[in-house]
Amino acid sequence: MMMGIHRAVDAPVSYKMTFSYFSFTLRIILAVICMSVLIVLGFVLLVIPGIYLSIAYMFMVHLIIDKKMGVWDAMETSRKAVTQHWFKLFFTGVLIISIHVISAIPLGIGLIWTIPMHVAIQGILYRRIFGVESV
Repeated sequence: MMMGIHRAVDAPVSYKMTFSYFSFTLRIILAVICMSVLIVLGFVLLVIPGIYLSIAYMFMVHLIIDKKMGVWDAMETSRKAVTQHWFKLFFTGVLIISIHVISAIPLGIGLIWTIPMHVAIQGILYRRIFGVESV
């Protein structure tokens, strides 16, 4: 994900970036557990809150790493920012998932191109919504 953000601002990207964010592991695991519980509760209560939260928390991990936020702060910041652009992000997500499904049909070979495209799109969306401080 951070490679996508770096590409979005034309910063250098290297393979070493893959392992440079291990210091955030505990925070990210805790955040993903909290996010998953809330999303499952949203789907159990009604389907629409689950869909809303699935999209609303899409930039939570990015915020934890880039802006060095705590778990709850990142969740709330992501939710508040994404709510302003929710329908655009929802339909972008539907389009990306459709492209992934179609590219997976020929033995998954198309995923070689669509997964990096997805990462780049998320980096561009993050840059446009939040801006990038530390690159």
